[in-house]
Amino acid sequence: MKELLFKIFPDSFIRFIFNKTLRAYTIYQSYNYDRKRYKKYSDSFLMKKQNELIGNIIKHYHVFEKGLTMPNTRLGFGQPKLIVLINECLRYIDLFGANEPQLKHAVAVIKEYENFHAENNFALEDNTLENLKKINTLNIEGPVSKQLVQSSEGYFKNVMAPFDEFSFSRHSLRNFKDLEIPMSSITEALEIAKKTPSACNRQAWRTYIFTDKALIQEILKIQGGNRGFGHLADKLIIVTSELGVFGHSFERNQAFIDGGMYLMNLLYALHFKKIGTCPLNCSNTPEKDKILQKLCSVPQSEVFICMIACGFPPDEFKLATSPRYDINFTNKIIG
Repeated sequence: MKELLFKIFPDSFIRFIFNKTLRAYTIYQSYNYDRKRYKKYSDSFLMKKQNELIGNIIKHYHVFEKGLTMPNTRLGFGQPKLIVLINECLRYIDLFGANEPQLKHAVAVIKEYENFHAENNFALEDNTLENLKKINTLNIEGPVSKQLVQSSEGYFKNVMAPFDEFSFSRHSLRNFKDLEIPMSSITEALEIAKKTPSACNRQAWRTYIFTDKALIQEILKIQGGNRGFGHLADKLIIVTSELGVFGHSFERNQAFIDGGMYLMNLLYALHFKKIGTCPLNCSNTPEKDKILQKLCSVPQSEVFICMIACGFPPDEFKLATSPRYDINFTNKIIG
């Protein structure tokens, strides 16, 4: 059969078809490998493992950190979600104990939420109060959380400092004043960020800078994770990555890796230019992805990496504490 094919068709044609078929198969096989691994190890289904449960606790306590730092925090916000967080904490303590640092911080944020409403003489719902009693009776050690109060001057005081101080000074900002950012400042930040390393220097990243307030609000409404502060953004930057410069199954995730490295460099560059930023999640469903591609004039060959809400900070504002793990937890030295 093979000899017959080589007699009928040119050698180059057969090799082209063979390579194309083989590549299609390896791409399918690789994505199927990703699918199985994600299904098995993510917390998309039952949360049975310690890392799955603490991941959800961190995700949910951060909702309240953000809420407590909003320009105008809405009294009574998120009470059903608070009950979910409390029950997740209780479940974690029952299964794994109360020594996990992020678990302790979650409890501290819950207490901060309770104190905030007490200070503002706001009566929480009876169901919320009952669940707060459950967490308070545990007497978990540690101070009550307190979101950071910052001034505009203090926020940018280390932009010319050594890198360690500069890096630690950057926080996600969720409060902007009504002042226009000069486009020259944005383009200067883009010039700095373009030095980001990339696989074989392919520079797959693309940025879209939106200035029209009505269009920005339309985009942010679809994004959905900017309630309470998105309307204050002066500029919106969308970072994408071009799939067309990558090939073969082994590069299937490279667009996200290179795009993510560029995103962090751009956030640092914007901070250096004294522009406040908040990166916004672009982990879209297929339906949302298609809507945003059309609305943002992004080609189908590009994948969304992140949206960045930009603006100048007000004279005084709050920042989420968002404590980090000790490096001994997240890093291993293998010799």
